[in-house]
Amino acid sequence: MINVEKIRDDLVFGLDIGTRNVVGVVGYMNKSRFMVIAMACREHDTRAMIDGQIHDIYKVGDTIRSVKNDLERQLDMKLTDVCIAAAGRVLRTLNVSAEYTFEEETRVTQEHIYSLNLLAVEKAHNEINGSSGQTRFFCVGNTPVRYRLNGYDINNLEGHKAETIGVDLIATFLPEEVVDGLYEAVSYAGLQVASLTLEPIAAINIAIPESYRLLNIALVDVGAGTSDICITKDGSIVAYGMIPYAGDEITEAVARGCLVDFNTAEQIKVQASQKNGKVTYKDIMGLSQTVPAETIRNIASEAMMKIAEETARKIRDINGG
Repeated sequence: MINVEKIRDDLVFGLDIGTRNVVGVVGYMNKSRFMVIAMACREHDTRAMIDGQIHDIYKVGDTIRSVKNDLERQLDMKLTDVCIAAAGRVLRTLNVSAEYTFEEETRVTQEHIYSLNLLAVEKAHNEINGSSGQTRFFCVGNTPVRYRLNGYDINNLEGHKAETIGVDLIATFLPEEVVDGLYEAVSYAGLQVASLTLEPIAAINIAIPESYRLLNIALVDVGAGTSDICITKDGSIVAYGMIPYAGDEITEAVARGCLVDFNTAEQIKVQASQKNGKVTYKDIMGLSQTVPAETIRNIASEAMMKIAEETARKIRDINGG
């Protein structure tokens, strides 16, 4: 049994605020591994989120509070700060470069690298908000693709002596109203956002180790409202993308095909995932229906093909064709 009091200051609380449910995890870093000590999950009672976008802030806030309360009961401690990841169908990415020249040859520190990345992010922020009209965009994550030391590519600048350092960086943005909705829902649940990142950034750090990133790999995280895409090549993350097609597209197809409401369609979809057998449900007229699982899968097939085609199209697009 872990003594929570001894590691209280090392604990990290993370929330995945998804389209269908909210998942909360509390844990700590043990060397290079994240050790989970508590976890809770709640489904939204209504479609308070659609395609990764919050539509009803306070209903989402209630779900977040329920997850928080469950975790607090498990840990017997109060949670105040949380790290969250953002999704959204209006993701914008920019590839930018920045460079900094020292007055004299200087040994590079983490602070220098942080400032260099910040220069690139600020450049991207000014560029995207200068060309987007009335919509204001908020940076939700950034990933350095490569660094340069005196004009030469290098993996890690720290500790080297340099006259000039540079970075090529991917900055990712969402509209401010999307980010504001997330912050307000979290605040309504009695929490404060400690950090914000993008869902595919969080996913790739778990799923694709740096040693595999020499390969041209596409990671696709198919959620309920959005499918998040991240691409690696030549040792770096080179692109991020999202499409507003995911599990809910299949659920909506089942709802139309079976004449049921969305929540019932979700249950039918789960039952139909079994290879054989039959699915029993009541339609909107209250009549009981029993059909083979294969029939449900056939109803869903067109939506599934649409998701596959749109995902492939997006991957080709952000991978340079």
